[in-house]
Amino acid sequence: MAMTQHERRILDRYEIDTLGAPFKVTLLDCVTMHGVDSKTGENKINVPNLSGLIGAVVRARVSHPRKLNGKEIKFVRNALGLKANQVAKFLEMGPEHFSRCEAGTKVMALTSEKLFRLFAYLATYFADPQETLAKIIAGQAKLTSDLEMKANKPDEMARKFIEQFLMIKIQSVFDPTELHFEFRRMVPNDPTACGHQLDESDEWEEPPQPIAACG
Repeated sequence: MAMTQHERRILDRYEIDTLGAPFKVTLLDCVTMHGVDSKTGENKINVPNLSGLIGAVVRARVSHPRKLNGKEIKFVRNALGLKANQVAKFLEMGPEHFSRCEAGTKVMALTSEKLFRLFAYLATYFADPQETLAKIIAGQAKLTSDLEMKANKPDEMARKFIEQFLMIKIQSVFDPTELHFEFRRMVPNDPTACGHQLDESDEWEEPPQPIAACG
């Protein structure tokens, strides 16, 4: 049944394909469909707190032990607004080598990949990840107390950092099975409450266990 121009409803499931992620991302009970565009005839879709969603997607992927392929490395870098040559310098590799890693013609060493993941995870807590990276490279900041003081949520950042990466074991081979991540909005005090009115300040909840699906 077609929607009217002003009808609004929250979608149970919405597979978002505008993030540029080379894996499947599904949003649950939070995306609003509100009426029809009078010019295109297409349904109007609203994804709340898009920047927060991008950060949650990055954290979910770099926390997953499956080895990053070239497309995923490039997605994470672009999602954070990082310059390729700066990332290469941070990882102490040549820009050509890093470019080949993104292109999939070279495989990033496990040590370099882990460092890339660590920074990417932490960078999602900063308003300007590129500025933070530049300061680290210039020796003006460290991934310790200096950065924690500037992070949006230092306590949460430190806790998640330890939980996710203290014992992470990155898989040494690529897996062709498609990764599938699902996200909900975090509701204050009661994540199961149905009557909560979500707004732009509400955050995305990282999936407790990513879903792997075929095809």
